[in-house]
Amino acid sequence: MIDRYCSGVLPTMVVMSHRFSALDRVVAALLVVALLSAACGAGDDEVSAGLTTTTTTTATAATTIDSVTATSTSIAATTTTTTTTTVRPPEPFETFVATIKSGYQILEPHVEPDGESDRLQLEFGIYNPTYFGNPLVLMVTDRTADGQWLKVQIPVRPNGTEGWIPAEQAVLSSHFVRAAVNLTDRVVKVWDGDDLIAETGAVIGTANRPTPVGRFFVNDLVEKWPDSAYGPYVLSLSGFSESLEEFAGGLPVIAIHGTNRPELIGGAHSNGCIRVPNDVVIFLAENVPMGTPVDIYA
Repeated sequence: MIDRYCSGVLPTMVVMSHRFSALDRVVAALLVVALLSAACGAGDDEVSAGLTTTTTTTATAATTIDSVTATSTSIAATTTTTTTTTVRPPEPFETFVATIKSGYQILEPHVEPDGESDRLQLEFGIYNPTYFGNPLVLMVTDRTADGQWLKVQIPVRPNGTEGWIPAEQAVLSSHFVRAAVNLTDRVVKVWDGDDLIAETGAVIGTANRPTPVGRFFVNDLVEKWPDSAYGPYVLSLSGFSESLEEFAGGLPVIAIHGTNRPELIGGAHSNGCIRVPNDVVIFLAENVPMGTPVDIYA
């Protein structure tokens, strides 16, 4: 949870329709500003020894790819043309990422890859750009054979919610960066392909407010200041606390961020967020692209 950024950057609201008024967006923005004003829950007096932190090579930037490869065959005797369309499967460790185009301001995912299928009923609106002014980016989990529809993970509750969007609404790219959070060892690791580029000890959630497990993705980057409770950067994730319904009036969003209590590294002291040393979170902010999958496991 983004500890008060574990408290939630997202406003609590129920979507009754797929059209939102200007007043809705103003209210949502005011709620977000209020939620981000408080510090991360780092007041636990328990201190654990910090683990060794290492950072190495620079990650590869995302590469834009063609969503489909088409081949056409004409039949000489007639004017009929048949087209066979295929999509390229991901390579090992490759993640496809959908960056929503600027002309689409509200995400309206479908239950099935069909424009006539029902739209998902979401707890709150997913806007483009995000509140922090960044393009809306989603992790792609599947594609139709013709490449016309993308299945994406959506940053709403319940964790892991997926839906289908038309491929024409997004720019499709890919990269090979991935991260894993081992809650038992309280260690975060990041790879670029086969190369381990970062490994660090971390603070995780307490027994009463544990960090949720599952596959999430980095969906936003928020710059703070070095001495803040979050350190200099917050990497928002697509997941939410499963032990808290809300936190300080907002949704309990999970994030990876820095800390102003480095002596707590290696302990279980947060409200669900993952805290890492500030030098590491700076490295992650500079080298981890949006849409990076983050596997959290015990």
